[in-house]
Amino acid sequence: MPDHVPQTTIVRIAVVAVFAALALATNYALIGIPNVKIMDALVFLAAFLFGLKVGVAVGASTWAVYGFINPQGSADLILLSFLITGECFYALAGAGLRKTTIAQDLLESERFQRGFSLVFGTVGLLATLAYDVLTNFASWLFLTTSPYDALIVGLITGAPFALVHEISNLVLFSTAAPAAIIAAKRFRLTQLTETSP
Repeated sequence: MPDHVPQTTIVRIAVVAVFAALALATNYALIGIPNVKIMDALVFLAAFLFGLKVGVAVGASTWAVYGFINPQGSADLILLSFLITGECFYALAGAGLRKTTIAQDLLESERFQRGFSLVFGTVGLLATLAYDVLTNFASWLFLTTSPYDALIVGLITGAPFALVHEISNLVLFSTAAPAAIIAAKRFRLTQLTETSP
């Protein structure tokens, strides 16, 4: 979380509400494009900027709504629990990356650099791969004879959708995520300048 903003419960709730609203709005706007979701990057950014608890809360609250109110059909509670768990991978990735020297370099940088794209894109791709493996496995867990079968069938049948998800997140995480962090930093500095006496 930015240093000058106190982490009160009210601030955390407001941040979660804003990020979850953005995630839901973009999910519904992109409903016609399967597996292209800005939500994953928003969960990642929430955790990167405001901490793991906020990122997890954004992912869980977004899926709590989107899992039930979805034009493509609602998810059952077991699948929903896997979807929420998978979404938390993005929060873990954001909070984990925030603790690295690369993140500090990004926060101290005044402009976008190619190295940020490589790191953020790789982190986003790995988190998406983990999400896709988990959720594709969960989709078949009770429809096959063993967990191994569920994993194999899930990976094979889910491969085309997973590929679209992974490519779109690679692009989003390598471009939009670092740019949003730099923009958030610039906005914070502008706000500090405007409010200082």
